[in-house]
Amino acid sequence: MSLNSDRSAPLIESDVDVEIAMGSQKPKGNHIGNPSKVQDIAKAHQALKNEFSLGGTRSYAWRINQLLGIIRLVEEKEGELFEAYKSDLGKSQGEWFLEKNSILGEVNHTIAHLRELMQPESRSTPLWMQPASTYIVREPLGTVLIIGPYNYPANLILCPLAAAFSAGCNAMVKPSEQMPATANFFAKYLPFYLDQTVVTLGAVPETTALLECKWDRILFTGSERVAQIIEKKVAGSLTPLCFELGGKSPTVVDSSANLTVAARRIVQGKFVNCGATCIAPDYILVESKVKAALIEKLKKQVEIFYSNDPQTSSDYGRVLNSVHLERLQGMVDDAVRSGAKVECGGTQVVEDRFMAPTILSDVRPDCAVMKEEIFGPVLPVLEVGSVDEAVDFIKSRPKPLASYIFSSKNRSIKKIRDGVSSGSMCVNDATVQVLSPDIPFGGVGPSGMGAYHGREGFLLFSHSKSVYDHDTITDGLTFMRYPPFTGFKKGILGMVLGKSW
Repeated sequence: MSLNSDRSAPLIESDVDVEIAMGSQKPKGNHIGNPSKVQDIAKAHQALKNEFSLGGTRSYAWRINQLLGIIRLVEEKEGELFEAYKSDLGKSQGEWFLEKNSILGEVNHTIAHLRELMQPESRSTPLWMQPASTYIVREPLGTVLIIGPYNYPANLILCPLAAAFSAGCNAMVKPSEQMPATANFFAKYLPFYLDQTVVTLGAVPETTALLECKWDRILFTGSERVAQIIEKKVAGSLTPLCFELGGKSPTVVDSSANLTVAARRIVQGKFVNCGATCIAPDYILVESKVKAALIEKLKKQVEIFYSNDPQTSSDYGRVLNSVHLERLQGMVDDAVRSGAKVECGGTQVVEDRFMAPTILSDVRPDCAVMKEEIFGPVLPVLEVGSVDEAVDFIKSRPKPLASYIFSSKNRSIKKIRDGVSSGSMCVNDATVQVLSPDIPFGGVGPSGMGAYHGREGFLLFSHSKSVYDHDTITDGLTFMRYPPFTGFKKGILGMVLGKSW
């Protein structure tokens, strides 16, 4: 039976109301305010819950207004946001341009599909349950918490926030304390441009207080170690979690690959943001016969991108702090002691938070650099005899957030696609899959749980409620469903259901 339109249609405002909302250029403001002390967090959380209960976030116009608010924020305050990025990350203009347009692309894609996403989804109804209609309505989960990382502090706050708004949720946002300039930017402007959005600054005490509140979903982007802490903290509260983590994303290069293109795209994907990208190629597995040629092309590409003095390049970023520099140098030193060769880079300038793009060859699988996610500008290269050997190597390790294959052979591509479990996969490219707003971004196993972007983001922050809408006029025709179950009724039910009583 077709969907009963007057019962199942969502309450969407008229096009005139929506045009008024979309045409509004005045920032909305937020009367809830940002908690400035740990003891204020619970009050702000309750205020958000109270606001959500009033139902205003469910409307199409409210959701559109919030999404447009994100666009206005990025466009009107771009200069201030970029300066914050430069202060915190040494971000280049080129890298910021790509990230900015990734945010705007994601939000505009959501706006374009929002009305469609909000429509009920019709499902089939068994014959014996007729006359009736069955469908699914998506309702907002409620008040959500978004905890952002330091590496892409705008994208990985604003894109999850757009997903939450598309579903009709309000939110509290916790930017990384390691990005003070960017965090202060969000605290200053997010509540001004967006309704029912609260920003919490701080570190461990504030995060602990946030996790003591009951959220309708928590989305965290960061390390596996912190994700485990969050999971333990909310254990027993039945809080749904979405973790976007990382891991050691492998890159396989076989002998049929276009090595020039492979080197160019691997170097870009690895060393953008100074290697601090959760889906960056973490290490390379290259077939023996093209190992030497690939390494030479990788080295050449580093020089083309960042000159022979990367510290002076306006396109190369900086490591977070001296602690991360020390960790990365320890990985390189351990690999060299185990017989690895530094093909390029390996130098640091601590006061400038600089580490040169570093490529290591002849790396042993048991080195420190192969035991944890690098999250920096160090690229180990390991030799394998075949793609099959590469698959076996990857499968022996935890499931990564992404996997990459450079090859012109369909057989090699299929072996990686079907043999390696990862959050996402790229063929003959690296990291760019995350820029598409129409495919989900998320991990598997230790690299994460849950996914967002586009439709998946809307679904992540929604509850899919099943609705069965049964006719009442024909109730007399379904008398066999009610007791007492006589022999005649049993016979009718048996025929309808195709089963003996």
